[in-house]
Amino acid sequence: MNNTNNYTARMSYLRAKEIYQQAWQNNFPSPKACADYIETLKLSQHEIRLEVNLVVGTTNFQFALTPNQNNTSNLQFLTENRLQMQDTMVANEYGIFIAQTAGQNDANYPLRTYPNTIDFPVAADQLSLKNIFYNNGYFRMTCNNDVIIPYRGLFNHLVVPMTQQTAAVGANSPNDQIKGSEDGMITMEPNILLIGSKGYIPEIVLKAGLTAGLPANVRAVLIFRGILAQNSTSVS
Repeated sequence: MNNTNNYTARMSYLRAKEIYQQAWQNNFPSPKACADYIETLKLSQHEIRLEVNLVVGTTNFQFALTPNQNNTSNLQFLTENRLQMQDTMVANEYGIFIAQTAGQNDANYPLRTYPNTIDFPVAADQLSLKNIFYNNGYFRMTCNNDVIIPYRGLFNHLVVPMTQQTAAVGANSPNDQIKGSEDGMITMEPNILLIGSKGYIPEIVLKAGLTAGLPANVRAVLIFRGILAQNSTSVS
């Protein structure tokens, strides 16, 4: 994956500069003038983190990419990190996770790549999240009504670890095995340019509603990773 070694991280950085060049050079008198502008930008590895509550009876869950947008929950969660409207980011990988939280301002919960049996002790909830959400749901994204990702299955993000939590974490009860730089993350090729001043709608689409009885404050978490260019777009 892109974030696990210096070589792939460097290649992602160089590819991001190429994408910025392609996107912006028509606004400059020459390709060199555009390249010189890109060299002046503050470029850095970055993550965008978007969240939405999963509720019974809904099959479309929209995330809000920027602070001025609303997600399906009409909430901005404490642990979100949205894209600022004046920034842009070339996303080269993304992940989708689930989490049982205590509410909007909870910051003390783990991200899961599958329905952990301690977080979700009811068998019906485990099956609902595994089958309706992960096995048969999908991710799509539009920008100003243009579909840029029509369908990518959530099954790509399902990781059931070999070592699983089976009781409260303690000396003889380990937590789930997970590698945060890889598990649940997948490549985004071609890379996608996320522009804070445009109207992106990332969303999860389910073929059926989640099973009745799903606890409150179950959340889907979408993480984009890539190269951020700060203060690189005008906001009107």
